[in-house]
Amino acid sequence: MKRTVNVSEVTNDIDYLTALSNTRSEIIVPILDDAGKHILGTIDVESEKVSAFDHATERLLEQCAVALRALWITEQNRTL
Repeated sequence: MKRTVNVSEVTNDIDYLTALSNTRSEIIVPILDDAGKHILGTIDVESEKVSAFDHATERLLEQCAVALRALWITEQNRTL
């Protein structure tokens, strides 16, 4: 997965893996390397509300992923 996945109703998704029994919606945002080829990590947010994550939330979390990537790379360069 190299793109954001926003599942508005997890009970309708056959691929959904239940982590918390009350979850109704989930958004997963990848944190990609500078080239966009490798996943460094993910931001995974779950909600008990159906359709909890709109496009504004999706964009905000994607911006957070970019900021986390920058911090990750800075930390990796510091340890070299």
